Amino acid sequence: MRELELRAEAGLAVAAAVEDALEPGEHAATFLDRTARRRLVVDAAGKKRLYIEDGAFGGFVRLGRGERELYLNAHELAAAGAPALLAAGRPLFPAGSPLPARERAELHTPVNADGEGWESTGSRLDLAAAAPETARLTEAVATGLRPGQTVQGLQLADVLTESVHSTSGGRRRWSRCYGVELTAVAADEHSGRIASVTRYAQDLAKLDPVGLGTELALTAAGMGAPGGDERELLGDEVVFTPGAAAQLLRAIVGTVLLNPVTRALPLRTALIDDGLAAGYGAKAFDCEGTPTGRTEIITAAGVQRPVATRKAAVGGDGGEPRLTGHACWNPLKNFPQLAANNVHLAPTTAGGALLAGERRVVVDARTLGVEEFRSGGQLAFRLLAVRAVDGVPQEPLRPMTVEGEAIDLLAALTEVGETVSYFPGVFSVGGAYLAMNLSRLTSRSRGTDELS
Repeated sequence: MRELELRAEAGLAVAAAVEDALEPGEHAATFLDRTARRRLVVDAAGKKRLYIEDGAFGGFVRLGRGERELYLNAHELAAAGAPALLAAGRPLFPAGSPLPARERAELHTPVNADGEGWESTGSRLDLAAAAPETARLTEAVATGLRPGQTVQGLQLADVLTESVHSTSGGRRRWSRCYGVELTAVAADEHSGRIASVTRYAQDLAKLDPVGLGTELALTAAGMGAPGGDERELLGDEVVFTPGAAAQLLRAIVGTVLLNPVTRALPLRTALIDDGLAAGYGAKAFDCEGTPTGRTEIITAAGVQRPVATRKAAVGGDGGEPRLTGHACWNPLKNFPQLAANNVHLAPTTAGGALLAGERRVVVDARTLGVEEFRSGGQLAFRLLAVRAVDGVPQEPLRPMTVEGEAIDLLAALTEVGETVSYFPGVFSVGGAYLAMNLSRLTSRSRGTDELS
């Protein structure tokens, strides 16, 4: 398989089969998506293996009749199975939910208004041609490592996500996102740890293996046994690597979608969601068929803007919000959930400048506590950091914890670099080098014996 196979037409055929299986008086909306991936894995000896994951379409059928509607989980649904799925769902109509009082108007203009399909890029990766490039990529990554660190493996992958949406009597649309991943694994003889870092872009030429190596060197060094507390020497500012910044940002976004910001604080940046950005979540519409677009979830003034699905909304001034393209299907729930697409922070400076001089660089930002702790909008993170000089790691530092509400964490950011990569998950998160002033948060250094 030289390229990942495009199957949007097969998904649309399933949606057409659902329409054909409807009984008089019924209407339906169908959303299906799939993810396919090829991974070329190279070990330390240069041996290569190819793995192919060719996912099937799955999603839901929203079946409506009268004043009620029912969501039917359509896992790996094929056209031949559409009549059986609807037949199994019809007896459950009394357990369905009322139709929304009124459909909210679409906020974003469809990017594919003049056609039924949209894709993030037309380029494709030929792994057969790219395989000889892995030696060059390994050497480029290694230039960013410090003495005692070695590349243990490399993974080059391309990722394809396809989505289709269809409504009774409406347009059948498809959306396609394609990108390339580069993952490197390194061992650090000083820390005794192995670390990995991934970068994502629309095509291989846009990936920066040297920059990946720099972040990998910092990450591997930061995983080692910590030394003393250099807080007084280095001051209150810390710098996050792109991977650690993505961890921080994912938790913040997940929290404000449940607990909107209630007090505005001026920010150096803005929290932006763009469904059409070059990230894993790029798509022209959400699972309800609402067109996606660019939204400032939290503005530079510290005000949260509303986002909405057909049945839920968060943020804003309490007025009736319009659909914003933020519905995400979760098969464990009984209706689409509020989510994001591709979130990132608005840059304020060049990212490379944030590593200049002597810095405390955070390489891992894990959330502490459980969902109940987050229910009030409060967040806590354990930060692993390394002391670095001009981006070269020197020694791991004692772990730190920081606490605060989402808006406090955003207000503590002093500089944000350009987004260098997106990271996968329930929603796609952009990572960038960024600086944070810990004096604006509750923070402390901790010994390893205090961590569990």
